[in-house]
Amino acid sequence: MCNALGNLFRLIIVTATAGALTLSVFTALSCELVEYNQANGITFGFFFRGIDGTCETDYYTTNDGIITGSRSALIISMCAGFIAGAMVLFEWLFCEICCAGVMEGLAYLLAWIAGGASFMFYGSEQCTSDGSECAFYDASGYMTGACILYFGCNILLCFTPQPDPLCSK
Repeated sequence: MCNALGNLFRLIIVTATAGALTLSVFTALSCELVEYNQANGITFGFFFRGIDGTCETDYYTTNDGIITGSRSALIISMCAGFIAGAMVLFEWLFCEICCAGVMEGLAYLLAWIAGGASFMFYGSEQCTSDGSECAFYDASGYMTGACILYFGCNILLCFTPQPDPLCSK
């Protein structure tokens, strides 16, 4: 079998990318990124908030630059992860592209860094004003998982053997 290890690694990378994107979408749609301890039963997500365990369906607006930056970082992470996964899948299924490994690696690096930067939400005005404190909650775990998967994809990409030039697809 031609380049079985490379095919296995690419399958793992594509599957892990799909998992990371799924976790990122769960994070974006969740209202449970932080539990706000100053008000009973209120949780906040990147775009939605919850009251007494029920997510509000309305997008909440804010003028807080940190929350806006956190939202942007989440979206950038998702876009970079999608692009990286699509490049790996395209190269795996169709043809090898010159320098694609570098571009894929940079896209996974951007997805990982932007995913981590989305946690700046904890520095927002609502989490730091008047002695209030935000606690790590469910969607924070989803985003942590997505960041770990993006990082793992980037590392595994470094060890993925390139296709044998004598092999045909």
